[in-house]
Amino acid sequence: MKRNSRKRTEVNIRIGGRLKRFRIKNGISADELAEAFGIVKDSLLRIENGSTGLSSEYAYILATRYNCDMNYLFGGVISEEECIRLQKDVREVDSQCMSRLLHYIADLVAEK
Repeated sequence: MKRNSRKRTEVNIRIGGRLKRFRIKNGISADELAEAFGIVKDSLLRIENGSTGLSSEYAYILATRYNCDMNYLFGGVISEEECIRLQKDVREVDSQCMSRLLHYIADLVAEK
């Protein structure tokens, strides 16, 4: 039996909707995210409306590049607000670590 790859399943619709909410709440344009995935914008919009499933490759990009919590994206118990709060916390810690690293490098250069 041939499977219709464009069939909107309940799972794809839920994940696509969460992806779209995540993208909009984080100020990520559809063009930017499509480019990060290496696909055209229309393909991203098909993922967001549930016509196409989200691949593990794209989920990996969301997690590593955009700090998207997979528990939220795939329907876990974390709320949207908690996901956004955690992302802000991660960005703040990343900024602090980067600042310490740059100061450390500057000190090493100054010693030479």
